[in-house]
Amino acid sequence: MAHIAPYDITLANGLRVVMCPDNTAPVVNVTVMYRVGSHDELHGKTGLAHLFEHLMFDNAAPGVDKQYDVYCTKAGGSNNAYTTFDYTTYHIDLPAHNLELGLWLESERMRAFRITDHALQTQRSVVVEEINQNVFNQPYGVWRKAQQEIAYTGASSYSWDVYGSPDDVAAVTMDDAKNFFETFYHPSNAVLCIAGDIDLASAQNLVERYFGTISDAGAEITRTRFLPEMMRRGTHATVTDNVPLTAVFVSLHMPGFSNNELLDAEIAASIIGSGRSSVLYKKLVSDLRIASGVGCFLDRRAHDSLLTMYAYAADESVTADQLVSAMTDVLSQTVVTTTMLESAVNKMKTSHAAELQKANGVADVVAWTTLFWNDPLYVNTALERYGTVTTEDIQNIVSRCASTSESVRLDITPQ
Repeated sequence: MAHIAPYDITLANGLRVVMCPDNTAPVVNVTVMYRVGSHDELHGKTGLAHLFEHLMFDNAAPGVDKQYDVYCTKAGGSNNAYTTFDYTTYHIDLPAHNLELGLWLESERMRAFRITDHALQTQRSVVVEEINQNVFNQPYGVWRKAQQEIAYTGASSYSWDVYGSPDDVAAVTMDDAKNFFETFYHPSNAVLCIAGDIDLASAQNLVERYFGTISDAGAEITRTRFLPEMMRRGTHATVTDNVPLTAVFVSLHMPGFSNNELLDAEIAASIIGSGRSSVLYKKLVSDLRIASGVGCFLDRRAHDSLLTMYAYAADESVTADQLVSAMTDVLSQTVVTTTMLESAVNKMKTSHAAELQKANGVADVVAWTTLFWNDPLYVNTALERYGTVTTEDIQNIVSRCASTSESVRLDITPQ
């Protein structure tokens, strides 16, 4: 993997800018990552972070509104955005000679609040429909919403999913939107990362021209707090839904972003449920034939992450208890070997290295490590950290996954 050499500056308005030159291909990526997600919301105002992601595509300069995609497409580029529990990211890929266009478009979205009543009304409807389509009208779509409710107490803003409540989204006012923008969408709460075929001096001049003139709100953000007592363990809930077969989702609390144990959890997740060689697939799908699909993944969050295992029943006769019992049995009997560890580590190294072959992959990773780790260079040492993980580290997590006293269990059963 090529060594990435970030050039890191902070503008007078507090915007952190990281530039990662790579002249192997004539493309460039502009990524702006804001430190705001659904964890920054309040009861009754859920879903605002995700709604705002949609609204920002209408928050361009006067005369440019609703044409963000047009400018991007005509320049031969593509763009997108996504919202998580703890941050929101906007990114645009362009031919290298159109870097200035990308910086102009992103800076205009940050510069001032320009949402119209029509835009707010339209995007509220769009997001409510997205929630209905992806959560309530999607088979097994309610699982993540239900999982948050049993994994955390109501005092935690992790107790709702990123989509939030459709009723809350539909009730967002213009004042709500304006206050949200002024609180979180300002330079000192963001990281701008530019990766790809750039000249550093020219890129820095463009950054100063388009972003350096944006004023910063200056007020310190009051963050929502997360306390250990907000975590629930040993909980179990059943949701009846319009699904063909039973499914189970079993989760385990893990530390937040800054804890190195998350690396162990990622490797453990790969061993437990990634692919046909995983322990869950071999036992539940190949051997017992009680599951049609299994998996395990790590849901990273700033304060408390969740390691989630899941299994879908193979037919109507299979119960949730059977699936969970089989998962618990195989995990309690699993002995993590050096071969298993090496295989999982190699798989993750390959995936990580592949991501860093693309300008947008580099920008996304570097922006994230800068925003939360304050370390743009972290990307160059990530692969080395895999070599520090031991079989004992992974065995500890696998054994914890077999404990029902620690887990958060959700069953989705047919109506």
